[in-house]
Amino acid sequence: MRILDVGHGNSAVIWDGTTCSVVDVAPGDLVKSELQRLRCDRIEHLVVSHSDSDHAGGAGNVILDPARTIGTVWYNADGGKNTAVWEKLHRAIHARKRAGGLDGHQAIHTEIGRELHNGRAWLEVVHPSIVMAGTGPTKHHRMFGTLTANTVSVVVKVHLDKVPAVLLAADIDDVALRTLEEFESDLSAPVLVFPHHGGRPGRADPARFAERMTQLVVPKVVVFSILSGGRANNPHPDVVAAVRKAAPDAHIACTQVSRHCHSLAGPLPDDHLATGEAAGRSKGRCCVGSLTVTKTNAGLEFEPLLPDHALFVSQHVNAPMCRTAVLPMPRVGDIQGG
Repeated sequence: MRILDVGHGNSAVIWDGTTCSVVDVAPGDLVKSELQRLRCDRIEHLVVSHSDSDHAGGAGNVILDPARTIGTVWYNADGGKNTAVWEKLHRAIHARKRAGGLDGHQAIHTEIGRELHNGRAWLEVVHPSIVMAGTGPTKHHRMFGTLTANTVSVVVKVHLDKVPAVLLAADIDDVALRTLEEFESDLSAPVLVFPHHGGRPGRADPARFAERMTQLVVPKVVVFSILSGGRANNPHPDVVAAVRKAAPDAHIACTQVSRHCHSLAGPLPDDHLATGEAAGRSKGRCCVGSLTVTKTNAGLEFEPLLPDHALFVSQHVNAPMCRTAVLPMPRVGDIQGG
């Protein structure tokens, strides 16, 4: 699978031969370009975690693209969202269903009653529950209080060849995390795509939230999907510090270099990057870029190689938050599945 560098947003493509699944589509055509590069002519599952533009903004274009057919579009209603992006998604589903090439659409929660298979991969839905998904964003829930679009965003654990591999945590906030803790949900995965791009998780203390999240997942690799120099200025330094505290041996990687780490005076080299689409490549803003995770007999393998990324950070990034101290970096094959 591939965790794409889309700037400020989230997108991941799970690919097995000619069949693929997509979780979130950020604005722009990068996901479409990646699907074309992979020669994917069938999207088995297209999951839209929630209604925010940085997760759903490009989904309409992917749905309408005649280059491939689509099995199921999975998303939950958000009656409070009145944006052109959200309306475009609904119109795209309606138009593609009528024109052909889309099997259907369905709400998504932990009780959907079926497994989302993509060849040798499996997408496990670990949040939200049917109670949260059925309620949707609201200010007046008697059990949860305020539910935002972030609270009810869909969390997916991707299993590769029957082995837990990547947790895509969308934009969950402290309310969602407390619910996952109370239900003792199994979030463990070797790779964590950190929620909300490493920004503030609502009103909760960002350091405490990050520490709890990391302790639940026990990741070996933590990815922050960010835009270099973006207005959000992610990831938050307190979040990175808390992740390092909770998982001191984890390899931390931002898709693009953070303003907290580097002056951004000029373009950075990209000879360590993997092939394929990466939004930050053209301006020399990639840190790890797009990260490919593959299950082999030796365990999980990564492209770019984690030691190569660590060397890039040590040689070219001014003050990397991820490496305040020198930490041992896992090598290819060191991260075993299970």
